[in-house]
Amino acid sequence: MTARMGNLTALAASQAEVPATHEEALSRLNQLNEQPSVTEVRSALDHFRQALEGMDEVSRELAREGAMRRLRELGFTSPGRLVDAAMPVAKSGDERRMGLQDPDLWPEQVEGATLLASLEQTVGRFLALTPDQLVPYVLWALFTHAHDAFEISPILAFTSPDKGCGKSTALALLSALVPRPLTSANITPSAVFRVTDYYRPCLLLDEADTFLSDSEGLRGILNSGHMRTQAYVTRVAGDDLQVRMFSTWTPKAIALIGELPPTLADRSVTIRMRRRARGEFIERLQLHRLNDMEDLRSMAARWASDHLEDLRFFDPQIPDCITRDRARDNWRPLLAIADLIGHDWPRRARESASRLNASTVEDNSYGITLLGDIRTLFRTRSGPTLASEDILAQLHRMEERPWPEWRERTPLSARQLAMLLQPFGISPIKWKQEGATHRGYLRDSFHDAFSRYLPPEPPQAPPATAQITYGQIQSAPEKGKIGEYAADYSNEIKAVADVADAKSPSVSEVAEP
Repeated sequence: MTARMGNLTALAASQAEVPATHEEALSRLNQLNEQPSVTEVRSALDHFRQALEGMDEVSRELAREGAMRRLRELGFTSPGRLVDAAMPVAKSGDERRMGLQDPDLWPEQVEGATLLASLEQTVGRFLALTPDQLVPYVLWALFTHAHDAFEISPILAFTSPDKGCGKSTALALLSALVPRPLTSANITPSAVFRVTDYYRPCLLLDEADTFLSDSEGLRGILNSGHMRTQAYVTRVAGDDLQVRMFSTWTPKAIALIGELPPTLADRSVTIRMRRRARGEFIERLQLHRLNDMEDLRSMAARWASDHLEDLRFFDPQIPDCITRDRARDNWRPLLAIADLIGHDWPRRARESASRLNASTVEDNSYGITLLGDIRTLFRTRSGPTLASEDILAQLHRMEERPWPEWRERTPLSARQLAMLLQPFGISPIKWKQEGATHRGYLRDSFHDAFSRYLPPEPPQAPPATAQITYGQIQSAPEKGKIGEYAADYSNEIKAVADVADAKSPSVSEVAEP
């Protein structure tokens, strides 16, 4: 009986050593003498951090304020920074309330091909995706569990021309398959970098068309998380206004109607969703069934944990048809996973990457689009120059382009044309011809931009005087090609005629850039 009482007394004493109030958390700091050593301060802050475990939020804030005040009294110029570094970053209570919990690892080793097949079958039950779209979906879901093995974090983007195409369902399914999912239909820039730095969630942004295009700051923060070495934003934080770096390195998926802004699209693997066709059967996703997918999430976590080091040094071969560096970077983590898993996934992943990349506009920024249109126009002209009036006359006829209603439903002007071309190092010039002064652009000024930003130029069409005989049509190497060729050729001749018919304004009418 005496031994038992002794044990209970020792247990009570050990429990009493754990502070339960903010005053007790500050006790070691308050005992420090003036000019304490680094070892003494570190020991006091370690005691402070341990005391905060399990403490309620009000007590935590009182402890924080008291610690900052005490360190300031001791002569420290950045007490807030020291206290924030000592405080536990992740608050388990907050994580539970937000659903940010890591999945339990599956107790047995997981065969990767079987796991991907199960993921593909599950996703295909609820989403009307093509096989080419299912492949990056399931590979990206597995990528989120192995995120820290890679240096590039491609965004998974779900776009659609209209509502009702399954984007929200796609994100809901992801939330059941990825680690630490955090879904939001609206978020501020500061919330993104703070929640990312504190909790490392898998960020799933829905309805992004309602808030993303109006926030340059938010777009910049999301862009920063693409490359690990650059995944930081700098802010002044804390009561003492100290400069602090916040990490933005975390997996992100975005769903929206329309297209992503160009800089985000450049950092994304995009799945263009469509409305389910009549007769195309899929199951309705009931949210309470998401818990049934916990086993898949647990298996994905186990597979990633077992292969994390292998993926860290994996350098997969990228299809040659994917030429842009950033697009190649986006597919590299997904192809690495496919290669490591093997079976038919390396082939399927590369076929999917090639086809999805081919269906994506190389660069949908207005400047790149304008370069392509001007290159087409130059192909119809033999001279070394193009007048601004001739360029604009042709651009204004392109109903499928934004040029006829560029700003506030007014056509693109000469000044706006010059501003779009200026970032490429292209500026207008003046020259005299037949007694008149013209303003426009030299063909040679575009060569560098064309070679850097546009795909290789298609073969030059024959001159306008060329005759296509019946015998030539009969000897065409591929059936149907001559019709396509003739259509393109006639369109180019019409473009020349349109430019020639355009009224040439006088010098006084040419807008100054």
